[in-house]
Amino acid sequence: MSDSKYSVLFMRDDRDVTRYRVSPFWLRVFVFTQVFLFLCAAGGIYMGVRGFNVNTTLQTENKDLEQRLVDAEVRLERLGNMEKILESYDPTELQSLLSAASTEVEQQDVPVEIDLNKVFVRVDTRQVGVENLQAKLVNRKFTLSFELNNLQATKPMGGQADLSFVTKEGKAMEISADKNDLSFQIQRFKRIQTSFLLPDGMGKKDFFGLRLEIKGKDGNVIFAETYPFYHIFSS
Repeated sequence: MSDSKYSVLFMRDDRDVTRYRVSPFWLRVFVFTQVFLFLCAAGGIYMGVRGFNVNTTLQTENKDLEQRLVDAEVRLERLGNMEKILESYDPTELQSLLSAASTEVEQQDVPVEIDLNKVFVRVDTRQVGVENLQAKLVNRKFTLSFELNNLQATKPMGGQADLSFVTKEGKAMEISADKNDLSFQIQRFKRIQTSFLLPDGMGKKDFFGLRLEIKGKDGNVIFAETYPFYHIFSS
């Protein structure tokens, strides 16, 4: 019985019956091989699904870290701008301004409050980006240029840019510039340039910087930034 074998018959209509004798050992090897291959396939599917879930989790964590990094950069840039603002003031001049402000408050029945958030706060909805902002001042003619980039690659952007001066007292003074120069309808980017005259009786020394606000078609502000003069004036 130890030499017993299995007979495997193959029959076709166009030829004689073919018989093969198979040892039980090789039959068991075949069965074990199929089971092993099945287990390997099941293990591969399990590892693939597990790897996909791990990759999805890592992508989510990566997006969260990127957002936190962007928020940290925005806060750091805001602190840097405030530091530049403080550094740009001369201590003597600042003391004079504080003394003058105290005297003015005493003389006025209702004090005038200045909202620095409106003057220095940065707004960025990540719909447009402003780059290479430069300014020139010849006599009283102020020339401003910058590149406006559309960060929404799937659709065009349209709207209007508004300009205002920021005085050394922290007040905003609107600029009467040509609206046609500051309106835009862009698919990717546009170079914007405009010129206007400084207010009568005022010069560069009377201002701290320039406030730029970009508004969408609905009139909402989608980008706003205050640029100190020493940062934007080209040589």
